[in-house]
Amino acid sequence: MAGAARTIGRVLEMLRPEFPDISVSKLRYLEAEGLVAPDRQQPSGYRRFSQADIDRLVYVLRAQRDRYLPLKVIREELEAIDRGEEPPTHPAPSEDEPQPEPSRSGRSGGKGLVTRRQVMSQSGLGEAALIQLERLKIIVPRRGSQFYGPEAVALAQAARKLAGYGIDLRQLRVLQQAAGMEAAIVEQAIEPYRRRSGVPQDIVVDLYRVVMQAHAALLHGQIH
Repeated sequence: MAGAARTIGRVLEMLRPEFPDISVSKLRYLEAEGLVAPDRQQPSGYRRFSQADIDRLVYVLRAQRDRYLPLKVIREELEAIDRGEEPPTHPAPSEDEPQPEPSRSGRSGGKGLVTRRQVMSQSGLGEAALIQLERLKIIVPRRGSQFYGPEAVALAQAARKLAGYGIDLRQLRVLQQAAGMEAAIVEQAIEPYRRRSGVPQDIVVDLYRVVMQAHAALLHGQIH
């Protein structure tokens, strides 16, 4: 029946021909973000999706896949539709040539940014894992942008490999915290240069190299 409510398993079957990476985690994430609100059967609490819910999911997933829109923008479009208005137009950026973000600190080297889908394709990380890392704020788009920096791809690659060794993705928070403290050391060292005439790039590179050398040595000492 066209109007019958469907279970989450049935919804996955319906969506997978167009969205092969769709998962239960992804649907629950979209629900948690308020983009879809399936009915909850009582007393079991099982989700039941109406055809309107499914149409809404397709809209969200296509907006992410085809136009690379962040959830905040998709939510604004859905709210406009709910009010009976024409949603604002947010055209898709070029996937092949995303515009590089100007460097604020001189550290990015002018490298171009990548889309969310490119993070997954270049790293081999699945969408469910990427969603988890995004919720943990380990992988995030560049500030004020819907694109991701090259560090996001490197992190996604590392997360995929660590998962292969049985490491829970949540444990990357430990590495994130350590990186934050190491970055603070570098910031402390370059502050005198910043107060004078600017930070020479070779100083920054050398500081990062020395910090990473110390990090590797300390890690090696802990394991052996």
